[in-house]
Amino acid sequence: MKFAVHATDFAVTEYFAPENVIRHAGLVMVQAASIASILKIGEMICPFAVVTKGDSRQSIAFEAATQDDAVSEGWASLDKYKEYFDLWAFAREGLMRDTEGKDDVLIVAAWTHGMPEPVVFVQRFLPKAKGEFALVGPIIAQECPPTELDRVAESFLNGVHEHPKGHLWQSWLQQ
Repeated sequence: MKFAVHATDFAVTEYFAPENVIRHAGLVMVQAASIASILKIGEMICPFAVVTKGDSRQSIAFEAATQDDAVSEGWASLDKYKEYFDLWAFAREGLMRDTEGKDDVLIVAAWTHGMPEPVVFVQRFLPKAKGEFALVGPIIAQECPPTELDRVAESFLNGVHEHPKGHLWQSWLQQ
């Protein structure tokens, strides 16, 4: 699994996030990818959060009149409910600018108590409208110091393998 960071996004601290948060983000990224892999042309992922309390895990969909409203509701869920759960990860679909235009991306923000802000992971993908579904390039761990990349990649991959469809991750990667 390849990871990348944006050079302009480095945090001052050398500690990125706790292992359980990174692992939870990996699990939720697989869920987002598994949804995106079966969408019909023109459909988008309904933004969703996966929260845990102890051994209990729950997914919450944020359906709204517009995608922007759904994303706003998803982000608001962190402040609204954070005292009631241990881990929170919010997944959505988005766009990321590059030198050739905009790429479709899956975005997962993850958080736990003691973190000032969620950590954000971004994975480029090809939706069916652009051919066969595929994950493209490395996962971007925003604001991740280079000294943390190996630890983050290992924890994220552990989360990928915890998902029932984690075995599909490699087959989704564009070669």
